[in-house]
Amino acid sequence: MEKDRQLKFGALLGRGEFDWQAGGQSSVIREVLMDDKDWKKIELDHEIQFNYDNLYDTLFCVTYSSLKSVAKLLTLLENLGRFTPTQLVILNKYKKNGKYNFSERFTGTLGETTNQGAYQYKIAQAIRNYGLIPQDMFSLADNFNDNIDPKFITQEMYDCGKELLDIIAINYEWVNNIDYLQYSPIPLIVRFANYEKPEDILAPEGALNHQVLGVLATPEFTEVDDTYQQRFKRYKPEFTHNFMAFYITINNKSMDVAKFIKENDKTQVRNTNTGAYGVVYGGKLMEIKAERAGLYMIDRDARGLIGKGKTVSITNQEWEQIKEEEYLINF
Repeated sequence: MEKDRQLKFGALLGRGEFDWQAGGQSSVIREVLMDDKDWKKIELDHEIQFNYDNLYDTLFCVTYSSLKSVAKLLTLLENLGRFTPTQLVILNKYKKNGKYNFSERFTGTLGETTNQGAYQYKIAQAIRNYGLIPQDMFSLADNFNDNIDPKFITQEMYDCGKELLDIIAINYEWVNNIDYLQYSPIPLIVRFANYEKPEDILAPEGALNHQVLGVLATPEFTEVDDTYQQRFKRYKPEFTHNFMAFYITINNKSMDVAKFIKENDKTQVRNTNTGAYGVVYGGKLMEIKAERAGLYMIDRDARGLIGKGKTVSITNQEWEQIKEEEYLINF
């Protein structure tokens, strides 16, 4: 079982020199994503920061709660249909058992976690600057020191993190209160405490030392998602501090057109928004206009291609990107 002293470490207090502050100098463009401010209904796996297999506390509370905020945002945006088919193919690499699940070791290490824990802003900067990688790509080490040693991070991991940042930008800012739940799940700092009954409202005295994820708020309590055995806890609002929000901006020109054309030679392509279609041939996407459709089918038949080959779907946004980069021609 975790010792009490281990439970008291993980979150260090401080801010980056150039961090954005809501209500002050901030370039964040906010969008209301959760009107009822209930992020608890976006379900993710319960992950515990204590490594029971090797009997050490990772001290990754800041990392776990920050990554869970990003994972909930991505899940909601996907549910809202914000990503293109091409983007979803890439995003699915970052899931485990159908849910977004990122490597805490990658982010916690790049966020300069020490044997005292990590600063919120350093973890947030690591997420913004290096992206994220799948959970199983970089599992927890068998001892604490190796778990936070950057020498184990490979170029393949850095490249995987960059691949995610080709699709989305992840930003953060300090916010004034829990009301920003309408925009994002809110990582926040508390004094660690356990409840006797799940309905207890916690009000622990003492130094702040633990980051959790705010997922629901009422006038009486803020409900948080913790990374120890007791998962959902209720804190009196005045005992929650240092609120941060994450924001995701989707790169709507994230298709690598040259790569798409190369990997889909002789493949039919359908525009899911307009119904336009074409075929990739000779390093170009040839659009089949209505007046040429008959000739196209005759050509396909002559080649014995009717009913054969694959068809991929792309959005109009991606179609226009192909056109903009001069890979689209008429048949």
